[in-house]
Amino acid sequence: MADAVDKTPETIAAEKAAGQKKFIIIGVSAAVLITTAALIGYFATRGNGTSSGGTPSNNSTGSVNLSQAPSQASSSQAPQTSPSPSATGSPVLPSGQKKLLGYFGADAMANGVDIVQGTLPPPTDSTLYQKDLAYYCNTGYFDTINLAFLNLWGGAQNTFTITFGGFSTPNYVTDGTYVYKGDGKESNSAEVVRSYANLGKDIQTCQKRGTKVVISLGGDKVSAYTFSAGDGKRYAQLFYDMFLEGNGPVRPFGTGVVLDGIELDVEKNPNYPAVSSWTPEMIDLVNGLRALSPKTILAIVPQCYLGDSNFGGTDQNVGAVIPAVADKLDYLIIQYYNNPTCSYPFNFNYNAWKALYKGPLVVGLAGDWTSAISGGFLEAGPLQAVFDEIKGDPQFLGFSVYDVSSSTPPALSKSPATLANPPATSYSKTLRDVLNGVQVGSGFPSQAQLGVTTDRQLAQRCGGTWVYANATCSNKACNSNADCGVHEQCFNYMSLCK
Repeated sequence: MADAVDKTPETIAAEKAAGQKKFIIIGVSAAVLITTAALIGYFATRGNGTSSGGTPSNNSTGSVNLSQAPSQASSSQAPQTSPSPSATGSPVLPSGQKKLLGYFGADAMANGVDIVQGTLPPPTDSTLYQKDLAYYCNTGYFDTINLAFLNLWGGAQNTFTITFGGFSTPNYVTDGTYVYKGDGKESNSAEVVRSYANLGKDIQTCQKRGTKVVISLGGDKVSAYTFSAGDGKRYAQLFYDMFLEGNGPVRPFGTGVVLDGIELDVEKNPNYPAVSSWTPEMIDLVNGLRALSPKTILAIVPQCYLGDSNFGGTDQNVGAVIPAVADKLDYLIIQYYNNPTCSYPFNFNYNAWKALYKGPLVVGLAGDWTSAISGGFLEAGPLQAVFDEIKGDPQFLGFSVYDVSSSTPPALSKSPATLANPPATSYSKTLRDVLNGVQVGSGFPSQAQLGVTTDRQLAQRCGGTWVYANATCSNKACNSNADCGVHEQCFNYMSLCK
């Protein structure tokens, strides 16, 4: 791990933030909200997102100074409409503190997304890369860590690959790829085996302090995972043996390391616009895991978008899976970033998801603007508005963040307002605080109740990221990515551009 430093990230963040202009997102009345001008006014003044406060310390033991721990203030919660009788899912969660789930492993802060220019080669400053797992657990912010991702399986081969991004700690190898060839033997290099064993020790450290650790299957649509006939039952047994209570011949994270759960994050449909042919296998996978491990955490991660007419108001990838296994699931994590048409502030469709699933719902958020190139990162003001809208709902379990490397120091907080000198991020703390009932900002409720999008909101502009193009009306109008520069995209839902 990295050597200890004299200054904590809290001190560094405070020094960098000193003198920077702060903006406050002003709440507006309900009457004003229904006008397009209110939305445009909001984006025109949306400069600030970060909240102040302590951030975790980096030291050589992976421990964190919790003297600046998140506040435990409580908030009153107004009752909201109960789920419709047609919804499916497990019984609603018991009362208690809302949860924060963090994705770990993908090193999203090193995505190579420049907020102005768009997708570029990854940054070379590895000191900002993700730290070891224990570092993030020891912040005290996260109730669950999702290991991301086991992103290759299928083909009736009983093989799989886990792919983690770069690390800044020598405790793990830089290339965190683990391959299982399906032959019951360990075939990875000694360095990879050692690295995963060290990660296994950190998993146990997290579990001892009460943080659950779940492995995430799938990820983005470019990953080569697939399902062949029989793979659902086949991989349920394999993953049980490799990661849960089973006795597999190989245990990637080390003997005696038992994960707390498995989530299914399938973001593609090989049969679009028809229902996915993988549906029966995904159902078998969930049912098989639940039968083998009754107490393990099982979750599915759909995209928030429900507007595709081909799928009757359900997710196009796993929409047919969820009702079939709803009683086997502990919760859904709904991805509310890189999905502008169903995200705050345009059409935050949380209530529509309540109609589909009556179990606990996690609102999936990005850790930074550079983790959500197509929009959806909630700075402090919008975050507060979303939380205030759903905090009293008994189905609301909490937030997830993709990922911890971009929402926790030493990562930087990059926005149009902080381009010249970005401070260390405090977003993980902001998420923990708001879930604890601390007021982190102000904003106005989303426009989901309006159900309309104006032509002006649908204006399009070339830009490196959605937020920068939106804030500056940068470059030129576009109809497709082909109209833009080599690193740019054509973004819609622009509020300021004509």
